[in-house]
Amino acid sequence: MTNPPIDQEALVGLMTQFQGRLYAYILSLIADADAANDVLQETNIVLWKESRHFVLGTNFKAWAFRVAHFQCMAYRQRKLRDKVMFSDDVVAALAIESKDLDERYEERAQALAFCLERIHFRSREALRLRYAEELAVAEVAARMSRSSNAVSQLLFRARQWLIACVKRTDTLQVAP
Repeated sequence: MTNPPIDQEALVGLMTQFQGRLYAYILSLIADADAANDVLQETNIVLWKESRHFVLGTNFKAWAFRVAHFQCMAYRQRKLRDKVMFSDDVVAALAIESKDLDERYEERAQALAFCLERIHFRSREALRLRYAEELAVAEVAARMSRSSNAVSQLLFRARQWLIACVKRTDTLQVAP
């Protein structure tokens, strides 16, 4: 015998009522706010998909927390499988590479500033609007009186030019 389907509005109301408590419960089991948000979303999906198993008038909180518990267990299993262990040699090599990159950061930042001064004004303005002001391509296009496609192409070419310029500048600085 199957349960009568729960009214969608009633389900949404119950899910909304317990979101904060479910999140707190999940967070207490996982101790990572971003992961807890992800697990909460997964829990909500399961609650929605499996709502035919819930009988209105019974304990929604207990059911929802049980689903959340299983989702937390699944998350923890995924994390155990995803754990990658590197050998000491690999870790040492990564540390050296990271140190080298960090030491070159200032040089590369100076090279980028040098190149930004030399790029065409229109490209520099598109880059500024897109990345410094964090505008969407459509907004940059509107401000520059161009199509979104034209701005996308302009940004692509500007990034390519900057990459090449920084590489050239780095090479000149490194050369004896």
